[in-house]
Amino acid sequence: MIHYQKPIILMRPGAANERLAERLGKRGMNIWKWPAFTILPPQDPERVQERLLNLDNFDMVLLASPAAVAASAVYVKQWPQHITLATIGSGTARVIRAAWGEHTPVLYPEGETFESGSERLFELLKSRGFPSRVLIVRGQVGREWLREQLLAHGTDVEVLPAYQRAPLELSSAELEKLQFSISGPTPIVYLTSTDSVGVLMHAVKTVPGALEWIQKGFVLTIHPRPKAQLEEVGFRNVALVSAKDERVQQAIEKLLEIV
Repeated sequence: MIHYQKPIILMRPGAANERLAERLGKRGMNIWKWPAFTILPPQDPERVQERLLNLDNFDMVLLASPAAVAASAVYVKQWPQHITLATIGSGTARVIRAAWGEHTPVLYPEGETFESGSERLFELLKSRGFPSRVLIVRGQVGREWLREQLLAHGTDVEVLPAYQRAPLELSSAELEKLQFSISGPTPIVYLTSTDSVGVLMHAVKTVPGALEWIQKGFVLTIHPRPKAQLEEVGFRNVALVSAKDERVQQAIEKLLEIV
């Protein structure tokens, strides 16, 4: 087994980050687990329960993320037959089917993650006819563009904040490790959302030179939007990668070979 010194910073929230960290750790990589967000219970769990158990007035439920799936699964054991489930990509669709059965019908833009997103789902809804009333299950914020577009096309939209996202705050030990590392090899960062870019920059701001060190490294991300955001704020080496664990591993291993 090869042991690598270059830090691999993994910022995907939730269990997916743990799974990838374990996979890469077995390859001898120097893994730093920095999930961009920690998922917390909703501020108003009674409202979440009441809404998810009374869906008579909706014809579609949009589950915006794996966290939305997990939050909904606490209360919903089986979706009413009149409800169409939708999501923004194949990754969350797989999580939906893991929660409610592999034959659960889900409407989503198929393909790799960088071919998904709110815009692709909107085009799919436009081609098949917009629903009358949609419930968007999400965190405190998110999917505002999609909500606005649906409202503009006559769909009645209700938003249900089913969980909270607490942004990354590095511990004193992690900050000390970061301070020690910035004189060494630059990192490879894997992040999966536009919001994660700002979270990363905020998390390292108290360590002089840390942001510049990270910006000299490589960043892998799964969609053009975070890629564009990264480049706008000064990251120079940014590439798109499939969200599948094996593809992320292959991309990281390739980078480790050339640097």
